[in-house]
Amino acid sequence: MFVKPFRYERAASLADAAAMLREAAGSAKVLAGGQSLLPMMNLGVLDLEALIDVSHVEHARGIEREDGFLSIGALTTHGELERDAAIADGQPLVAEAARWIGSSRIRARGTLGGSLAHSDPAAELPLAMVVAGAIYELTDGPTSRSVPATEFHESFFTTALADDELIERIRVPVLGPGWGWGFAEVSRRRGDFALCAAAALVRMAEGRIVESRLGLAGVGDRPARLGAVEIAVEGADAATLADRIGPLEGLEPPSDIGASAEHRRHLARVLAVRALTDAVARGVAA
Repeated sequence: MFVKPFRYERAASLADAAAMLREAAGSAKVLAGGQSLLPMMNLGVLDLEALIDVSHVEHARGIEREDGFLSIGALTTHGELERDAAIADGQPLVAEAARWIGSSRIRARGTLGGSLAHSDPAAELPLAMVVAGAIYELTDGPTSRSVPATEFHESFFTTALADDELIERIRVPVLGPGWGWGFAEVSRRRGDFALCAAAALVRMAEGRIVESRLGLAGVGDRPARLGAVEIAVEGADAATLADRIGPLEGLEPPSDIGASAEHRRHLARVLAVRALTDAVARGVAA
């Protein structure tokens, strides 16, 4: 398919890009890594008048540890997330989620901010950020605001971003003593978007769960936290964990060419148990 001609603009800063978005009045998109945007253009899903390239904006890159958080620039690539020592030490769930994304070529170009703004409900990084309790720093140039990950992802490919806003940085809480993590995914091929994925964090004390966070991707219009399961597993140890997790209520997964709703519902429980089990094992060992 031939792509309709469009205008290419290169932003010197995120504020510059936000001003260009305002001027375009909804007819432009931001290009960071381009690993989701360009295929959608090639398929004719998007009809744009302009692309605004922010890939050279240096102040939106890098990973720093400060005040109990990891501060991650939106243009940090998936590959950097999976290899960075601060991520591995402070929030390894994010590093593991990044390893499941596409191929090494895609991870070398795709960006964290791009994945979050794209907000595919089957994507790994939005799931990891929701479970980790991340906060997204958004900017339109003159002003900035903070939005929790749980409020940012609103529906299929729909977020809390205003038309002239961009994600600038992501703040992810650092895990403390006793925390363990688990990530499990099933896809048609390694690197494809998940048919279903589960991410878990648990805090262990004396061999039992005292706090947990569990989420699923691929079973709805956004990453889903499973609050009922989190309550049910409180106080469980490794031996009793699986018995505490009953049927996952309230899930309405889609049926499509990849899998039926019934199959996704089955995968959801299997992967939830697997992610929690791995998290408990790591928490006990921490």
